[in-house]
Amino acid sequence: MKKLKKFLAGVVTLAMAMSMMTMTAFAAPTIEDSKDGNSSLTIHKYEYNGDEKLEGTGSASDKVPDGANPLAGAGFTIYKVVDKDGMDAYYSKNPTALPSIDTYVDENGVIKSAYAGTKVGEELFTGTDGIAKFDNLNLGFYVVIETTKPPAVTSAVEPFLVSIPMTTVDGADWLYDVHVFPKNGTKYGKVELEKTGTEGAKLEGVTFILEKQNGDKWDPITAQSGAGGDNTGSPLSLTTNASGIIKVENLSQGTYRFIETSVGENANYIMDGKTPYVFVVTDQGQITYNGETADTITIPVTNEKPDFKKEVSDGKTWGLDADYSVGDAVPYKLTIKVPEKITDLKTFAITDTPTNLQDKVETIKVKFGDADVPTDVYTTEAVDGVGFKIKFDTKKMASYAGQEITVTYDAELLSSAVTTTAGNPNEATLEYSNKILPEDDPEDETHKIKDHATVYTFKIQILKRAEDANGDPLKGVEFDLYREAKEGETGVANADELGLPSGKSWVKVNEHSLVTDDNGEISQSGLANDVYYLVETKTNAEYNLLKAPVLVTLNIQYTTTTKSEYTTGADGKTTLIKHEIETTEFTGATDNVQGIFVETVINKKGFTLPTTGGMGTFVFTFVGVAMMAAAVILFFTSKKKEAK
Repeated sequence: MKKLKKFLAGVVTLAMAMSMMTMTAFAAPTIEDSKDGNSSLTIHKYEYNGDEKLEGTGSASDKVPDGANPLAGAGFTIYKVVDKDGMDAYYSKNPTALPSIDTYVDENGVIKSAYAGTKVGEELFTGTDGIAKFDNLNLGFYVVIETTKPPAVTSAVEPFLVSIPMTTVDGADWLYDVHVFPKNGTKYGKVELEKTGTEGAKLEGVTFILEKQNGDKWDPITAQSGAGGDNTGSPLSLTTNASGIIKVENLSQGTYRFIETSVGENANYIMDGKTPYVFVVTDQGQITYNGETADTITIPVTNEKPDFKKEVSDGKTWGLDADYSVGDAVPYKLTIKVPEKITDLKTFAITDTPTNLQDKVETIKVKFGDADVPTDVYTTEAVDGVGFKIKFDTKKMASYAGQEITVTYDAELLSSAVTTTAGNPNEATLEYSNKILPEDDPEDETHKIKDHATVYTFKIQILKRAEDANGDPLKGVEFDLYREAKEGETGVANADELGLPSGKSWVKVNEHSLVTDDNGEISQSGLANDVYYLVETKTNAEYNLLKAPVLVTLNIQYTTTTKSEYTTGADGKTTLIKHEIETTEFTGATDNVQGIFVETVINKKGFTLPTTGGMGTFVFTFVGVAMMAAAVILFFTSKKKEAK
């Protein structure tokens, strides 16, 4: 290959030599002195990687091989090493030997110091047509050196000698405007970028820019490099496809970098516009990245997305829902996945916004494993009197990068709690920077993820009836409702007297007596699934007071169907709502929508006693006295018989 390159690079030299021989054989006319200072050298620079060999003649009409393309950006410097008088010796009837290029150029392709002063003009560069023209040249021999190599070419053309003028092919005339066609072989590189999420998802629609190093600055590359060099050819597509891939081909030699500019529709992922992915295209078209060199390399780029989940405890396990009574302390937990690049984020905060609950800020604990997270890492503030917000100092979170931290706290279920399937949600929002930008960039675009856990509470409704379930409603009957005491609660002192199961401690639920209305109804809301006892404390006249408590068992099952949903606000920002409730169903209640369990309690009338002083009293008294007299007579009669 090297010999082939040398051959292609030396075509012009060979043409010059052939012209000289042709001149001698055909006796070309005398060189015109008037052309001294009025001649030119036109260099046609072409990219060509094929094997076809064409000899140059010095004419502008010379052809180039099929598939050869003009190459821009090649810089040439010429040196006049032999003047006209010296040139005459080579064109005499008895010519001396042609000079060798090695006479003037060292082994590195640089003009020897002895000839450095023979430089003609300044370096000229080929344009998009691949042409560089040196005008107003004096007659003589010139050394042509490619002093600036286009990035696309494998190596610069080797220095060569050219004669101004040179003879035509037939030797019949002189060419004072000489055209040379040095060709370069080129090697282009191709690279592939693969975009994935931390969980392995292929991310489509993520955009990048591609830049090439140019001294101490970086120039954008917007088109596939063609024969004309950078930013020529077809436009680049720098957006990941459905497989998360960007492919770029025809990259000329140099140092490049990809920088992410947008995550597209993948809004919950963090765009990293701070980290450059630098790679090198070698002069052989290979790719060097991260210490590895190969013909093709795939650059892996991973996007992070924070995550968190909110859970409520039912006293045994953590989940998305639980049931509690009004006044209970409901335990919640937030589990937060901290991004690897947390220290590059400007915002990382949690906000808790309960409905029909009140967060107890004093119970908040932020932990990493079993250890407390130092309080200088975060600040806590109340929100709207019922919720709270925790702001994390991202610069102090390096030790938690890529790890999980937890936030636990209690919330009191308020008397405003509803018993319907809507439940009482406690929503938390994780807000974080959606873009990582250079340190000096003040912009901070944020994204939100919301998750919530729901507390359900239920209602017991009592129907008080006379004699049987279909009897008349009894108004004014009073009850108290009891449940088993929880750990730390003090139960009632007279549980046995009330007929409540012994061996347990019991707590009265209602603050004021539950009194039936005109419809014989009372209700108590804000109750968790549990075992309850109704103790009747007062009944209507003529009706017996219940001697034993009435057992009421609440065991309402709830089934919640959720989905993840993205919502877009008025500001155009997208929020991921995790576990968005689609439907909630109750089973086991009398009303499976309102969460109501109905219990019917029956009272019976007692015996009807006669009024004091009436005839009935006299009858009973007379009968009683008669029975007593008969007993006395019978007693004495039996004694007399025994005496006989």
